[in-house]
Amino acid sequence: MATEKESGSIAERTGFAIVSLAREVGGIFEFCGRLAAAVWRACFSRNMRSRLPGFADIFMRAGAEAVPVTMLVGFLLGFIIAYMSAAMLNKFGAEIYVANLIGLSLIKELGIIVAAIVIAARSASAFAAEIGTMTVNDEISAMRTMGIDPVGYLVLPRIVAGALALPLLSLFADLAGLVGGYLTLAMFGYSAKVFLTNAFSFCAPADLVTSLAKGVVFGIAISAAGCRCGLSTGLGADAVGKATTKAVVSSLVLFIAMDGIFALILSARGA
Repeated sequence: MATEKESGSIAERTGFAIVSLAREVGGIFEFCGRLAAAVWRACFSRNMRSRLPGFADIFMRAGAEAVPVTMLVGFLLGFIIAYMSAAMLNKFGAEIYVANLIGLSLIKELGIIVAAIVIAARSASAFAAEIGTMTVNDEISAMRTMGIDPVGYLVLPRIVAGALALPLLSLFADLAGLVGGYLTLAMFGYSAKVFLTNAFSFCAPADLVTSLAKGVVFGIAISAAGCRCGLSTGLGADAVGKATTKAVVSSLVLFIAMDGIFALILSARGA
């Protein structure tokens, strides 16, 4: 009898999980459709100039205010990687190759990852909290009643801000990481000129362009995930907190999965 109850309970939970997954996937497709419609309307809208002040504020909060923490994380990452690598390569007298390692890893991968994590932790959570609070307070419903599309009015400016902010933040992370790596090699007597020459010897301009393009895609995905979690906020005292947590987790998983897809594509193309 206990076995039947346990098996029934497992079957019930499995059924709820499948239904929840189907609703989640359906909600994602619905959100993408509404977002595409909002982009189409925005391209032919005559009142886009009236949204510039609000967009500037969103971009400042998503981008400019995130520069200090991005540079701090990038500096520490570059310093730690360079220090640990130099400790190993110093045994073979090849610590100069740390510069090549730092330059290649930062420009191709680590810089954009640092910026994406900062955007996911700061901006995606902030977007979810802001829109989620408006959802709980029925402000989103009021906007729909007045004929205002919440996706076009609230979501689209935040997605554009994220798409512009993340590539710029990755450049700051690269710069700070190079400074951290140079401080490590300066302990071994290498000059800044030698460090920079070796740091960029394995990097081509196409690597930087590819990294910035990835940043645009990651910025769109992370911002969209945060905004969608805000729009799907439920009712209750802890609804906004759950939406914020879901936004951070989903955006992190999303951009890491997309980074893996990019890595497979670029590897197949020999990039």
